[in-house]
Amino acid sequence: MGSTPSLSATRRSRFQGAFAAGSALVLPAVLCGSFLGGSALAQEETVGAGPRPIDEFHPATRAGEPQPRPAYGGRVTLHLESMPENINRAVENSAVTREIHHSLHESLVRQDWESWEYEPNVAASWITEDLIAIKPEFADRYQTQQVADGTAPLGLKVKVLIPMAERTSEDVTQREVTGVFGRAEETEGGWKLTPVAKGNPLPEGGITVPKEHVLQVELGCVFTFSLRDDALWHPTEGFDAHALDARDVQFSWDIFNNPNVDCDEIRFQFVKITRGDVVDERTVRFFYESQYFAALGSVGVDMMLLPSHLYDLSDPDNPRYDAAIAPGGDRYDPDEFAKVQGDWINDTEYNREKFVGLGPYRISKFNQQLIEGQRFDGYFDKSRAGYFDEIRWRLVDNDDAAWVALINGELDFMYRVPSSYYTGEQTQKKIFTDTFYKGYFYTGSYGFVCWNLNRPALKDAAVRRALAMAFDGDEYLRTNYKGLAHRVTGPFPYNSSAYDHSVKPLPFDPEAAIFELEDAGWYDRNGNGIADKDGIELDLEFLMPSGNKASQTLGEKMQESFAEIGVRISIRELEWATFIERLQNRDFDGGNLAWMPDLESDPEQVWHSRWADKNSSNFSAYGNPAVDALIERGQRELDKEKRTAIWNEIHRLIYADMPYLFGYNVPRKFALKKEIRGFQSFAIRPGYAVRFWHYPAGHPGTRATLERQ
Repeated sequence: MGSTPSLSATRRSRFQGAFAAGSALVLPAVLCGSFLGGSALAQEETVGAGPRPIDEFHPATRAGEPQPRPAYGGRVTLHLESMPENINRAVENSAVTREIHHSLHESLVRQDWESWEYEPNVAASWITEDLIAIKPEFADRYQTQQVADGTAPLGLKVKVLIPMAERTSEDVTQREVTGVFGRAEETEGGWKLTPVAKGNPLPEGGITVPKEHVLQVELGCVFTFSLRDDALWHPTEGFDAHALDARDVQFSWDIFNNPNVDCDEIRFQFVKITRGDVVDERTVRFFYESQYFAALGSVGVDMMLLPSHLYDLSDPDNPRYDAAIAPGGDRYDPDEFAKVQGDWINDTEYNREKFVGLGPYRISKFNQQLIEGQRFDGYFDKSRAGYFDEIRWRLVDNDDAAWVALINGELDFMYRVPSSYYTGEQTQKKIFTDTFYKGYFYTGSYGFVCWNLNRPALKDAAVRRALAMAFDGDEYLRTNYKGLAHRVTGPFPYNSSAYDHSVKPLPFDPEAAIFELEDAGWYDRNGNGIADKDGIELDLEFLMPSGNKASQTLGEKMQESFAEIGVRISIRELEWATFIERLQNRDFDGGNLAWMPDLESDPEQVWHSRWADKNSSNFSAYGNPAVDALIERGQRELDKEKRTAIWNEIHRLIYADMPYLFGYNVPRKFALKKEIRGFQSFAIRPGYAVRFWHYPAGHPGTRATLERQ
């Protein structure tokens, strides 16, 4: 991202039950379930764009041997620490699902692992245009004016974002306007708009919109994607390989407008798109409510593409299509149809064992212990088709058991090597070194304890500050991480420009913490050692995923530290799905988690008050009007330097509010079978790409070419 059968498809393994997962997506960030089980290993590392070393930790590389020639074929088995309920990322926002999708599925656009540049994928190309919203009193002129061939008006109805200063309600943020789009250039008398994309209704020479007609200008908010004609959906029962088309893409966006689809974790990204048009069979266009720095990454990379012929109940090709209840039918009820459609998207078998994607591997097995992908020979890009013929993801939800599985040959790759194993004798023994090697890499992950600000005691920032000052973070860094992790103070990746390194952790000062509590009215009135106020003791329940040693260690240290200031901590271990459900329902005091944000992440998902009382990632129920305003400014700001300054200010404000007990950024520690070559670490989550891995030429069961005989 275990699960319990009582939970719905999107309540259960939404997030990965492990440190160091995948955010996303820009996209929006993805959650992990440990407090960064650290290690004593790494030198400082900041990963920027550019080529990454291959097999950096492999013994052969360190011995100076050349890279072997890759071979095709064979199988690799990867460790899963939690099994996702399904692998439809629209309703399963988990790190493991994102990781699996790197092999099973594709998006419109892809981000190059090394350069970080956006490149064509199933979209062969895209064009970005600007939008001018017309003032209402001039709208008719643009609705009635015709293009040269007389087929369409120049303007179209579209919703745009209402500037914050003009809003009369917090619940109404968009307004419908008449808009015209093209490449915009400001002139002395107005704005010159030139059509660029296919199907733009403007005349070839463009138009000039007088300044007095302009309500607002939104730059780069219209995206027109041209699809490849050879991107095929995996074949499934009743369907041969079915070509991706514009209807698939338009439907994939439209599901986020259906409140019955369990996608609240990422809905915020796609409700910013207010119109989606099928231009022709291979062309689709989207209009954002405003200019948005993460627009291309959101719709291009993060949007889960779904096959209309399997998911869309209004598609006549869908086996479940019923003309009578579908739009236009004599028994069509929009609310009832939306509910039926939402339920189908949430729980269909095509989310699991019958999953149909666009990637180089197709699902061949999906059960409670194993997900298996077999090579799909109809994949469109032979240069990116991967080397293995089969990839397996095997569930072992306990780190000790996973280590045993690795040593026994049941796993080829494990990226949750316990710190004590990594630095201890387990990785020095011949039974390990004969077959495996170890390594590490940094990601943008950071661990934290999330405080529930709906709880009366934790609503007061003074209490949260006291807890931060009562915990000796530097000592914990020395003893638990051997001084080789980074303490973090904010919600952005530690090695990114968005992270404000001038913000230092509060000092360890138990005496000052006690004064903070006393000033807030919390002190021991009955002599039992526990601070109280209004007859309520400061007794907090600390939730943690069961079986997580790092969380247990942290909880015990918190118990010890907070007792010194009169705060009692009760540790409660919960099975992963129950743990997440408690957080989603805001039924907790403190919870032990970690985030792995994208390279540059939109903070709205976690920090905007708009999502504080919803089934969202804002678990703390955090809300600060100043942060809200900055988030919206940052979203609109297209200049990277100016946007960075906004993110830095958000960092400072959030740390001052202390909704989290911020923790540490540490490297991920892995073990990999020495026979497997081609490993590289990347800043893009999950931090590695299995498609680049391979066996060396001559390895048993492999061949020299992609094509199988």
